[in-house]
Amino acid sequence: MFKSRLLLSLIALSVSFCVSLLMTRDFSRSLISGAVTLFASLVGASVVEGQYRQALNARSQELTGHIRSLQRKRSEAYEALVMMTQERDRISNSLNSLQTQLRNLQIQSGNLWQQKEELSWNVTSPQASPANQIFALQTKLQELEQKEAELNKSLSATLSAKQRAELGLKTTQAQLNQFQAQLAEQQSQKAEVTKEVNALLTQRQQLETQLAVLEPKVKDLETYRLELSHFVESAEPKRQQVESTSKSLQGAIGNLQSQISTLQTELSQLEQQIRDRRQQKELLDLELLTMRRELEPDAESQALSEPASEWHDFLNRLPQSELEALSAIVTQPNPNAILKQIAEMTLTMPELLIDSINEKAIETIGDFVIDPTPNSSAPVVAPEYLEIVKKLLQQP
Repeated sequence: MFKSRLLLSLIALSVSFCVSLLMTRDFSRSLISGAVTLFASLVGASVVEGQYRQALNARSQELTGHIRSLQRKRSEAYEALVMMTQERDRISNSLNSLQTQLRNLQIQSGNLWQQKEELSWNVTSPQASPANQIFALQTKLQELEQKEAELNKSLSATLSAKQRAELGLKTTQAQLNQFQAQLAEQQSQKAEVTKEVNALLTQRQQLETQLAVLEPKVKDLETYRLELSHFVESAEPKRQQVESTSKSLQGAIGNLQSQISTLQTELSQLEQQIRDRRQQKELLDLELLTMRRELEPDAESQALSEPASEWHDFLNRLPQSELEALSAIVTQPNPNAILKQIAEMTLTMPELLIDSINEKAIETIGDFVIDPTPNSSAPVVAPEYLEIVKKLLQQP
């Protein structure tokens, strides 16, 4: 955080200094403007950090309240879980007791069936007693049948209670699983909130440390600002003097700019005249070349026979740069790049190199060596002089 604040301050100082220097052309005033901007940026960064710290404190309090609410919910869920566990145990005990009662009822029912069979056997046996005994046995049999009906009713009620208990147990188990899932989710939320609170506390400690480091620097900057204000007050007369000097310089600059514009106008006129003269020269050179070709049809055969002294004179007049240019035109299919390099080395242009070679050729041999009107974009030697130029360039 401190490094980012320092970087922001340096950027603000540099931008303010450069902009003020470009606008006012005053180094001291630009430096003062940059220092004021530096102080303002540091104060603004401190205010923003204070607001950020307050927001962090508010967020920390909010998270603390959320943690407390989660803890309350956790305790409530735990209590509900304990109650559900107790209810499940109670239902299990009730189910066990019902199962015991069911087994007892089944045993009693078996005993009754056994007694009924014995009574039926006694009634049908040949050793039966008189009618009073038969009546007593029938009465006892009816009582046993009544007890059997009561036992069957009790057994069906017990089975219904068992089914209800099993259904309640299943419902309780589902609610218990749901409470356990909610408890696990709340525990994970609590862990995340605790982690976020720890991170916020760490950031708060870092901000407090940075604030403690920045407070003396802010005081130093305030002192420096006061010194700068005194310096600005003392430098105000010098600034006025510099502004008056700047105004006079601006007037002189305006005069110079008007003179420069006049000179540029004259230069453009001279360039136009040069272009017109060059076009006239090219037209005259073209006419002269046409006339020479008409008057001397055998120039090529004469030139190929043996180089005359004027050709040696022509090569002797060429400087090294023009010789290299002529050699490049003869040997290279596209000599434009080499001509450009040679022109840059001699501080001229390729067209001027070609014009100089042709001028020396006119003075010595009376004709152009390089065709002034080539069909391609690259310059070429006139076809009637190509072989003789090659021979001359091959000679030491």
